[in-house]
Amino acid sequence: MSQPRYNLSSRYDAILKAGEVLLCEGYEKAQPQLIAQTAGVSVGLFYRHFDNKQGLLTAIMARHLGILHSQIAQDVKHCANPIDALECVLISTLRYFRTNQGLIKLFFMEIGYGDATATKQLKDARQTYRNILLSILGDGITQGILLDQDRLDVQIAVNSIVGTINWSLYDLLVVQSQDIEPEELAKRILSFLLPSLTRPENLV
Repeated sequence: MSQPRYNLSSRYDAILKAGEVLLCEGYEKAQPQLIAQTAGVSVGLFYRHFDNKQGLLTAIMARHLGILHSQIAQDVKHCANPIDALECVLISTLRYFRTNQGLIKLFFMEIGYGDATATKQLKDARQTYRNILLSILGDGITQGILLDQDRLDVQIAVNSIVGTINWSLYDLLVVQSQDIEPEELAKRILSFLLPSLTRPENLV
C-alpha cells in the first residue's frame, strides 16, 4: 500500500504556527510566501488552505478560542454558583488573552474575515463561548440567583457580557497600548455587569 507523501494535518499546523509568529512580528511583512517558507511548505499548500493571510489570521484566532473554551469548560465545573462561574469565565478569558495579547491586538486591528472555512471556524468558536455564558445564566435563573426570565433577556445579557469584554480589551490594547491585568479588569467588569443580572438580595 502506498504511503502519503506528507501529513496534511501536520503541515496545516506548521502554517498556523509560522503564521502566528510572523503575523504578530509584522502583519504587512508577513506575506504568504514567507509564511509558507518558514513553515517548510510550498506556497501552493498555503493557498490550498487559505485564500489570503487574513484567512490564516482568522483560523489562528479560532484555534486559540477553541483552546480557551476547553479550559473554561473545565474551570467552571469547580464553581459553586453562577456568579462564581461568570467570574471564572472572565478571569480565564483575560488571563489567556494576556498571554496571547500580541495576537489579540493584531486581530482587533486587522479584524475581518478570510475564506469561508476560517470564517465558519471563528463563528463556531464564538458561538461556543456564547453557549457557555447562556448555560451559566440559565443555571443562575433556575437557582433564583439571577433575575427571572421576565426581567432578564439572556441573549441581550450575553451580548452585553461579550461586548463589554471586547471593548474593554480593545480600549486597553489598541487605544491605550496598555497591558491587561486580568484579576483587576475582571473585578471591574463584573461589578458593572452584576447589578443588571442579579436579584438585589443576592448582590454582595
